[in-house]
Amino acid sequence: MLTLGERLKQGEDDKHFGRPTDIAWLPDGTFFVSDGYVNTRVVKFDKNGKYLMTWGTKGKGPGQFDLPHSIDIDAQRRVYVADRSNGRIQIFDESGKYLSEWDNIRQPYHIMITADQHLWVADGVTNKFLKYDLNGHLLYSWGTYGSFPGAFWGVHQFSIDSAGNLYAAETFGGRTQKFMPKQGADPATLIGQPVKITQVSSR
Repeated sequence: MLTLGERLKQGEDDKHFGRPTDIAWLPDGTFFVSDGYVNTRVVKFDKNGKYLMTWGTKGKGPGQFDLPHSIDIDAQRRVYVADRSNGRIQIFDESGKYLSEWDNIRQPYHIMITADQHLWVADGVTNKFLKYDLNGHLLYSWGTYGSFPGAFWGVHQFSIDSAGNLYAAETFGGRTQKFMPKQGADPATLIGQPVKITQVSSR
C-alpha cells in the first residue's frame, strides 16, 4: 500500500532514511519516524505518507541526537525520543519543539508509554525494564542480564497483548520471551496497556 524510502539507498532528504528504528502514531494517522542508526533525526509524515517536517542533528545538545532508537507519544501528544547513545530521553511537542530531557538512563533501547501515563524503558546496559513517571522519576525496575530463561540480553523491542502478557525481543539473546502476570501481582509492577491518544477537536 505504501513504501517510504528506497532499499539500500540512504539519505537525509524527504524521500530517504538512514536505517530508521521506530514509528509512533497520532490518532489521525500522522506518524513520526526515528531515523536512526545513520541519520540522527525525527521525520514527521501525514496519514498518506506525505512529508511534513524533520528535526534533529548529530550532537549532545537539546534537540540533537546520537542514535534515536525508539519513539512514542503520550496522552498530551508529547513526543518522547530514546536518544540511545546519549543516554537520555528527549521530549518534544508534535511540531518538534524541545521541551525537556531525562538523562538518568544508561542506554534506552525501546520505550513505551502506557495508558496509566507511565513510561517503560528497556535499558540495553543494565538489561532491566525501568518504570518512570512522566516527570522522569524512576519508580521501579526489574530484570537481570543473561541468556537463561527469564533473563535479558539486549531487549530491542517489547509489547503487551490484550491479556497483559509481555513479549520481549532480544537482539543479542536471539529470542523472544513471553511473560505472564503472576496471580495477585501488584499492578504497579506490571507493564500496562499502551496509551490511547485521543483526536484533537477541530472546532
